[in-house]
Amino acid sequence: MQISVVIPTCERKARLLSLLQNLESSIFPIREVIIVDSGNDKLSPAEYSRFSKLTIEYISSERSVCIQRNAGIRMARSPWILLCDDDIEIPPGYLQQLVRHVNSHPEAGAVSGLWLEKEKDQWKATHPVHSTRELWWKYIFHLGIWGEINCKSNWLTQRAKRYYERKGNHISKAGWPVNTDFAGEYSICPVYSLGASLVKKEWLTRSPYDEVLDRHGIGDNYGVVVDFPTGIHVTSKTLVYHHLEESNRLKRSVQYYRRILALDYFAKIKPGLKHVKRRHIVWSLTGNLLSFLKRMDGIMIRATCKAMSKIIFHRNPYLAAAKTKQKVVEPML
Repeated sequence: MQISVVIPTCERKARLLSLLQNLESSIFPIREVIIVDSGNDKLSPAEYSRFSKLTIEYISSERSVCIQRNAGIRMARSPWILLCDDDIEIPPGYLQQLVRHVNSHPEAGAVSGLWLEKEKDQWKATHPVHSTRELWWKYIFHLGIWGEINCKSNWLTQRAKRYYERKGNHISKAGWPVNTDFAGEYSICPVYSLGASLVKKEWLTRSPYDEVLDRHGIGDNYGVVVDFPTGIHVTSKTLVYHHLEESNRLKRSVQYYRRILALDYFAKIKPGLKHVKRRHIVWSLTGNLLSFLKRMDGIMIRATCKAMSKIIFHRNPYLAAAKTKQKVVEPML
């Protein structure tokens, strides 16, 4: 199997060098590494040529992670592409284990290791539901779940738990990912991070990153994955570490706001989201709004209200940009 690596990056030189060192140590051989840099502080030829085991193509781009990813995918000469965020850490055997999984499961066209992020000095891959109240809140408002349902079984939880067991990993009526089953050696998720995923180039060519989105690409993986022929295989014993580099990262409230707009946008244009209705998106945001009101989180209250207004009154800037053939918009709070 021949594999090209595509890395979009912007003003994260230290993290990029660390990732290249990871790739240099890969047990499985890599045909080429394509770095698409939209920043000003670029690597010099001397800095990346020291990775003697890697064939590196280093190109510049305008500042848009979706444009960068698409450019790298088009350049790739291999039938398989390892998509890499620039702030991840992967072990030497990571790619080899993904290839083994593909060889054992030829139906898989996209496979990822378990995506871990650090919270309170602990690396976590999921956010299990532990309380009855939280379970019912998510059930009633069609909100997303990213972890196992671990609350006690009783007459209060039985209906909701049966529903999620029957549905398995799916996309809710409001469009949010519901991934509750991570049992076994691997699981199949309809939506998962592509930040360290091995994907068929053919799939990425048919379902490219949407260049209408903001330059940070908030929600971009979602728009790609929903048009894949099947979901993403997530291997439970293969780990990737996401370091959440602070530089060139939007505030949490802005990410949240733009992710909602991206969801509404994709629900309108993607065949794979025909079941997602605008009224259900607004209803789910009502649940979020009540939670933020309880916590008196003014910034998130404002972000939710503004997003709801844009959706209800059909003023989503992404939809407007798509109609006028614009490439990138930057929705502001």
